[in-house]
This record gives sequence, C-alpha cells and structure tokens, in this order.
Amino acid sequence: MINVDNGKVTQVLEKIKKIDGVIDAFECFGRFDIVVLIQTSDVSELAMITAEINSIEGVDKTETLVAS
Repeated sequence: MINVDNGKVTQVLEKIKKIDGVIDAFECFGRFDIVVLIQTSDVSELAMITAEINSIEGVDKTETLVAS
C-alpha cells in the first residue's frame, strides 16, 4: 500500500510495474493511492523490493502487509 505525492501517481505506478517480483500494481481510492502485489521466495527479497519502491521519487510512505 503506497501513498504518493500529489500528481505523481502515474509516474510512480509505471516505475513500480517494471520491478522484478511485482505481479500487479494498480491505482486505488481511499487511504492509499496505489496497491502493489509482490511475490517473493523470502523476506529478504521482499525487503529489497520494498526498499526499491520507497526510493522512487514521489513515494511518500508505504505500508507492507504479508500473507503466508
């Protein structure tokens, strides 16, 4: 779940969709601006992907939810 700076949703979404491990990403309305589905083999890989997402210009904050 991602909050994005005003006017940056499209640019951030395009960059996120290019990241290996991202299986889907889409804009939503409500508390968050973007939802990203990631599939990884372990938590360290998840940490690397979330760090990459957090480094994208325009990303304000993220919240990660893990399903088992």
